[in-house]
Amino acid sequence: MANSGEFVSESLTILIQNTLWAGVAALGFAILFNVPPRTLILAAICGAAGYAVRSWLVQSGAIGVEMATLVAAIVVSLLGLLFGRRWHAPPVVFVIPGVIPLVPGAQAFRTMIDILVLTTDGVQVNQTILTTTAANAIKTLLIVGAIASGIAVPSLLLRRHRPMM
Repeated sequence: MANSGEFVSESLTILIQNTLWAGVAALGFAILFNVPPRTLILAAICGAAGYAVRSWLVQSGAIGVEMATLVAAIVVSLLGLLFGRRWHAPPVVFVIPGVIPLVPGAQAFRTMIDILVLTTDGVQVNQTILTTTAANAIKTLLIVGAIASGIAVPSLLLRRHRPMM
């Protein structure tokens, strides 16, 4: 039986590896979105930071994945604002690739598959599949809403007010 020190070390190693891969995913989407080359690494840092924050909050048991995604999206948005002001680039250059690792792709895919199973002719509607599909759909919508809110809130609160003329 492994002791708790080995378990913590192993889960920290996995978190670091997954964080690096999240940064690579953000970097790939930044390249896909044609962000300026000088901002590519910063977009990857935003993606890695957001993923690390969400994973750490969920693994620590502090909050659920929906609220952790909101906090992570706020972190990404704040970093995007900071990087945008520092490197004279629009914050969206850093924020959009940065939230890509937070998108609940596998869960949304599973929800769509379950909806297709439920709507197929001749299939007996199973109460378990119906309940699971509804729960997954609600959770997916909450996560997507958390991402959108997390992106919007910091930019609304920290917006620079300039005179019209």
